Parts: sequence; C-alpha cells; structure tokens
Amino acid sequence: MSFLDGATGRKLFEDYLKKFDGGSQRVYRSEIQQFFDFKDSDLSGISKDTLNSYREKIGKEHTPKTTKRKFSMLNGFFKFLEKKVKGFQNPIDTLKEFKTHKGIESEDLKKYLEGFIASQNTANTKRSYENLVRLFFVWAGKDLMEVSRMDTLAYRDHLREDSNKDTTIWNKFIALNRFFKYIEKENRKFKNPIVFKELKLIFPKKDKGYYSVLSTAEAERLLKLPNRRTAIGQRDYAMLLILLVYGLRANEIVKLRHKNLEQERIKGQQKVWITDRKGRFQNRPKTAIILNGRALQAFDDWIETVNRSGVKVTGELPVFLPFIYDQYAHGLVIRRDRQDIPLSVKAIEDVVKKYIVKAKIKREGGTLSPHALRHTAFTVLAQEGVRLQDIQKLAGHQDINTTMIYVHSAQSYEDHPGMHSPLNK
Repeated sequence: MSFLDGATGRKLFEDYLKKFDGGSQRVYRSEIQQFFDFKDSDLSGISKDTLNSYREKIGKEHTPKTTKRKFSMLNGFFKFLEKKVKGFQNPIDTLKEFKTHKGIESEDLKKYLEGFIASQNTANTKRSYENLVRLFFVWAGKDLMEVSRMDTLAYRDHLREDSNKDTTIWNKFIALNRFFKYIEKENRKFKNPIVFKELKLIFPKKDKGYYSVLSTAEAERLLKLPNRRTAIGQRDYAMLLILLVYGLRANEIVKLRHKNLEQERIKGQQKVWITDRKGRFQNRPKTAIILNGRALQAFDDWIETVNRSGVKVTGELPVFLPFIYDQYAHGLVIRRDRQDIPLSVKAIEDVVKKYIVKAKIKREGGTLSPHALRHTAFTVLAQEGVRLQDIQKLAGHQDINTTMIYVHSAQSYEDHPGMHSPLNK
C-alpha cells in the first residue's frame, strides 16, 4: 500500500497541500501523487534505486527542465515529512546526484547577491541582508529562477510555525523584497515573487517614544548634561545639538565623514553635506545643513579636540569617533585603533538614552530615542513659523505629507487658526 493511501500519509499530504492554493495546489497534488503511484510502498521503501527508476521513467517523457521541476516539488514534500515523521530522512537531499538545484551556491544568485549587498549603506545592513537572503534560499532549496509566489507564502508559514515574532518575519521579508526588486532592475526576465499585500504581514509598531516630542525646556535640560570639559562630553554635546537643531537621523550621523564638510566657510558658517538619505534606492536625496550658532561652536570644539588627539584626519575619517578607557591616562580617550570605524547607530541610541535618563525626561509607555529628538527639531521649527517646504528639505523627506505631521504638532494657544473664524467671535 502506498504511503499516501494510509490515514497518516493522507493527512500529512493534505496538510502539506494547504501551503498552496488554486492551480498550484492541483499541480503539486498531481506531481507528488504520480511518484507514490509509481512506487506503491511506504516511506521506508524509497531508495536510491527507486529514485533512479523514476527519473528514467519521466526522463523519457519530459525535458530535463521539467524533470528537474518534478523532483523539486517532490523534494519540498520530503523536506516537510522530515519534520513530521520521526526517523524519516529526505532521500533526495542525502543523495547528491538527485539534487535538482544549486541553491545558494548558484553562480547567478551569488552574482546578484554580491551586487545587492554592495548597494547597501552600512556594514550592519550588508551583513544582515546577506544573512537573511541566504537563510531563505537554504530553506527553499531552489534556484533563483524557480522561486515562486507560493514559495514566499510557504516561507511565511514556516516562520510563523517556527515561532518567529511578527517583527522578525517583517524584517526578513523586507530584506527579501528589496533583493528581488534589485534583481528585477538587473534582469528583465525576472519577476519579483513577493506580493506584500498577499502575505498579510503584521507591520511592527514603533515604541511610543519614537514619536515623542520634547519641550524646549526639556531639550535645554538635556543639553546641560554633557561635561564639555571632557572630550567625550564635547562629542556628545555636539551630537545632541545636531539631533535637536537639524533633525538628523542616527544613521545619518554615523555616515558623516570629514569629506562631507565644505572647506570654505561663508559668513562664518559651515556647510555639511548629508548624503544617501532615507528613500527609494537610487532616488535618495543629497541635502546640506548649514551649521551656525551653538551647533557650530560645539562642532568646532569637537573637531579641534580630534585634531589635538593625534588622530590622522582624512576625508574618510568619521566625524564622530568612539572612545575607550585608557588605564595609563585613567580615563576615556578617542579609540585610535578603530579610528576608521564610526560609531554604530546603537552607540548613538545609548548616548541619547543615557542623557534622557539623567535629565529625568519620561513618556508614559515609551522609551525616548534619537528619533524623538528628530521630531523635536522639526516641531520646534514649525512652531517658529519656518516654511513647510524648508522643513521638508532639511528633513530629507521625499513626500511633503510626511513633513505635515510637524505642522499638526505646532498648534499654538496664542494664535490658533480657529481664533480667526468669524463664526467663533
């Protein structure tokens, strides 16, 4: 009796087919059923000779490409059974001559992955995306051009069954989707198999502190805390001012290099170019901020400290550098052995968190982050009457509707628009 004819086999078969729908389910049902009709036995009876015989049979009737596709479908079912049937080992996966794909070892995939990773901004993003893409192809056991819409749905189900958090699943599919979109641009024949709406993923909610805004008094309290008699205090003070006055993102501060500073100053002001800002790939705005006032003075103090420290200043040197404890100096010093490596986003988040805690600034149900300082910067500007278009350019927003949230936060008790309605007099 065939494995699929037994109660257990039939139930497992139906459970596996639930991963697919419509025409795809019919195709998978037919292909897998054909193999078990060919070999009328239970799982223990499937051997290397059985697989050889089956390949010879379908090889006489179909092209090598179709034979490969049939074995790929069978391989997927066997991988499913490995998890469900104790002691069963996928007979295709253990025999090299029956593998129907190169998977992550495919030269095409390696080429596209290399190009995709090179297009990313930071080292952390590169490592993360490469790992997430590789994990998918190891799981799928397919070549790039074989991946289908149904595979992405099955992968989502696999991640949920494996107790991954909604945020983790979202991030995995963001990486995959960006990779597939990159290939679409490089290869007209390739179509992105991910349909995001169809996946029905749960969008990760931001911590409430992400959207918080500090009052001017709270911001001033925060700025009084760094000890500017120390080098690290000068660095932290300059970073806090740039966050609170110009609204840079933490990752934009990370990417600041000395080559981004214009050498010539106009009217005593310093222009700094912010490159590769958030936005669609190859459509990310390059904008400039102009440092003046307290921010410029803090910036100059920090740069002077860097120059005095003996660090070799080059165009590629990060503007903000990490510190390390020096037992001979009995204090924190600029870390010279890693001077070409910038602060991480996490390090900047930790700096902000440290001073937020010291300043005793709290928000119910949320932890204040560098993004809260960004929101503060633009809300303050909106309250001061700065034009929306100017705030949009400073923020690096591609859509002015994103900038509108700061106008909503800028309502005044002194001159609210509702005061001017004739119906309110």
